[in-house]
Amino acid sequence: MQKIESLFYSGRSMAGTFREGDRLEIEKSRINDIKIGDVTVFISPMKTDEEARCVHRVVFSTEKGIITRGDNNEKDDDGTVTEENFVGRVTHYERNGEIHKVANGWLGLGRARVLRGRLHMIKAMKLFLRKPYRMLKRTGIISTLWRPKIEAIHFETRDGPLVKYVHKGKTVAGYWIKTNRWWFKRPYDFVIGPKVKK
Repeated sequence: MQKIESLFYSGRSMAGTFREGDRLEIEKSRINDIKIGDVTVFISPMKTDEEARCVHRVVFSTEKGIITRGDNNEKDDDGTVTEENFVGRVTHYERNGEIHKVANGWLGLGRARVLRGRLHMIKAMKLFLRKPYRMLKRTGIISTLWRPKIEAIHFETRDGPLVKYVHKGKTVAGYWIKTNRWWFKRPYDFVIGPKVKK
């Protein structure tokens, strides 16, 4: 029987496949048992701490090892994963108390390609819609028609005061007072935060 380990996922490189906080089940195996399209865990040679564990999908196999890439990344990873830094294959993930099987092999690779294609389309649409979005924001029409009940919660952090804006139990915006820095979930920037300059 294969030994199973687990780790909690963090980062953006596999966004769309995994979410921050998903618990991943890792089947300990040898690199020779891995197929193209499998989601693997390996120790990144670029890092030396606990964060050195990397979760990426196999896109190519060579005599020396495997080449990987995050489903949300545009390029393959630098370097080859070898038996020395290989940990295992991700078989399942737990999210909100439910266990899901990971799409591995050719099915997983196809899913990753579709995901990347969708991400490219979203990026292109954002670029294309940026000007009309900003023009609509400048008019102020949305903020007069849409008035969601948003609660402002003030925090003290290591980086100074932070204001979180919450709508229906979800954080939709944040403002770091000390650095005058904002972040938003769209379309909440229509009703919260600084106005777009004309």
